[in-house]
Formats: sequence, C-alpha cells, structure tokens
Amino acid sequence: MVSITSLLTGLLALSSSAVSTAIRRRSITPPEGCPIPTWTVDYFHWFNGSHSLDCIHNQDDINAKGCLCGSNWCEPNPATCNGSMVNVCWTGMPNYQPWGYGPPQTLDIQFADGLTCHDQYIGYRIHDIAHGESNCGYADRGLGRIVAFYGSSDSDSSTGHMDYTLGDGHALKCDNGSSITYSGSVDFELTCTHDADFNATCTAPVFEVPVLSYEWVS
Repeated sequence: MVSITSLLTGLLALSSSAVSTAIRRRSITPPEGCPIPTWTVDYFHWFNGSHSLDCIHNQDDINAKGCLCGSNWCEPNPATCNGSMVNVCWTGMPNYQPWGYGPPQTLDIQFADGLTCHDQYIGYRIHDIAHGESNCGYADRGLGRIVAFYGSSDSDSSTGHMDYTLGDGHALKCDNGSSITYSGSVDFELTCTHDADFNATCTAPVFEVPVLSYEWVS
C-alpha cells in the first residue's frame, strides 16, 4: 500500500512540474500563412577576467598608459621604456592585454541556424559585454538583427537574459506576399566557475529564445 507521505510527495512533484511548465514562455502562433523562426543557442561561453583591461567602466584603465615596444607591451616605466608610452585603450593597439593585465574579456554565442556572435574589446565599435548588444556581424546588424545579452559572473549560478530582434533586413515572406519580422527574449541558466584569481568562465546549456512578438514590414 502506498503511504500517505509518498502520495503527497508525488502530488507535490506533479504540481511543481505543472507550475514550471505553465510559467515557461513559449513562442507565439504566427499569423496564418507566415513562417516563424526558431532561435536555439547551442553554444554559450563568456570569460570575464578579474584583471582584464576595462576600457568602458574603469576610469583608471581608461587613463592608463603603457609602454608599446614594437608589436608588444613592455614594462610601463617611462624612464626605461624602449618604445612609446601610449594610452592602452587607444584604437589600433596590437592587443588589449598590456603589461600587468590578464587576458581580455570575451563572449561567444552560437545559434543552431549558423549565426555566431563574438565580442572582445578592440578599441572601436565597442560592445559592453553582458550589458546589451553583442557583435553578431556589423553588416548583419545594419539589417536590424540584434542579439543582446545581460548577466553577471559574480555567482556560481545565476540567471542570464537574452533579447533577439530579427529586424527589417531579415524579414520573412508570408503566403500573401507580406513581410514580417519577429522579436523575443528569454531568461536562462548561467553557470560560472572561478579560479584562484576569481577569473570567471561562464556557460549555459542549450536553450531556445522564444518568439514573443511580430511586426509587419509591408
């Protein structure tokens, strides 16, 4: 005979599962005769170094000068610099890991349909990683397709957020000849591991960005 405790435990598990399914957002039903995209992220990798050069938020880094000797960085001592003392955040530097700094922050997102996004500081066309739009191709972005990521690497486990806008340049054709675009967003599980220096490497399981709204283009 099944005990009352076991029965209650089973009912609670089913109830929790039902609630979880109910609050999970699903893609909308598109207008009749219109296709709808599927946006599946099958690779997500974010490295956020505790000693990465920060040319966006850290004023000390923004003002810092380094010794550029040829195509490398040398000790930033004006008295011994066998090269030029330059601002480490300037455009055109050979790399953005000057003397005394760790590897740069990077973000890589890959979608199952082939779209890839990669971010790291390069001195121009700056994207603020984990605070908005990512670099998924500048020409592509001109067509209105924008992927934006928001998150924090401080905790071992947290919730990330992603917005996806298809844009007019990627409008899909409906059976009646009209063009339609879509947008969506999702919260997803973000897992980060930290080394002894608190450098964070964050990943996410495969997840889908549900389509939540549409807009007619023509």
